[in-house]
Amino acid sequence: MANSINMLLDVNVGISVQLGQTRMTIRELLNLHQGSIVRLNRMAGEPIDVFLRGKIVAKGEITVVDDKLSIRIGQLYGAKEKFKHL
Repeated sequence: MANSINMLLDVNVGISVQLGQTRMTIRELLNLHQGSIVRLNRMAGEPIDVFLRGKIVAKGEITVVDDKLSIRIGQLYGAKEKFKHL
C-alpha cells in the first residue's frame, strides 16, 4: 500500500485561486472594455481561497515572487478535511 501511495505523490494536479466573486447583468458584462473595473465581494488584503478540484483546501495571500503573482499559504485545512472530497 505504501508503494502505491508513493507513486501518487509525483502526480501533477491543477489548483485554482479565487480572488472573489460578483454578479452583474448581461448589459454590464457586454459593456466591459479594457480598463473596466469589476468590483469583487472581498476587501483588499483579505485572504483568498485555494481550490483543488473545486474544493477549498487552503487560504492564502497574494504575493509577488520574481515579478510573478504567487500565493503564500496561510491556512491549510487538515488532512481529513482536505481529502474527504477527492
